Amino acid sequence: MPPNRIDLSAGSVLHIRGFSSRGHPPKDKYIFIIGQKSDSEALGFLISSQLAYLRQEVYKNEVVKVPHNSTTFLRFESIIQCFTMERLSVTALCEGFENGSIGNAGKMPVRYLHRIREVG
Repeated sequence: MPPNRIDLSAGSVLHIRGFSSRGHPPKDKYIFIIGQKSDSEALGFLISSQLAYLRQEVYKNEVVKVPHNSTTFLRFESIIQCFTMERLSVTALCEGFENGSIGNAGKMPVRYLHRIREVG
């Protein structure tokens, strides 16, 4: 993907400054894009380095582990939180990319898309 365009293809990871969902306060987050539902809506999952979900019975089978140093953009062991789908406005994502609050972090290896399907 050219650096001057947002990458919303499956497997892309966006870094979003001040992202807020599910009633949580705004915080810088990584979002793993799994595809687009339509031209106006992208679908994704949060990526977090908060590993407490691995110990919670209700969530532990709904996360995908991303080991430390398995990507150039995730600095810590992380998890893809597959328990809540994020529905993202493509217009808002493009505007955020234009104003610099959203950036293309990189691409996850395709094996993570397969692992997400196994969890779901």
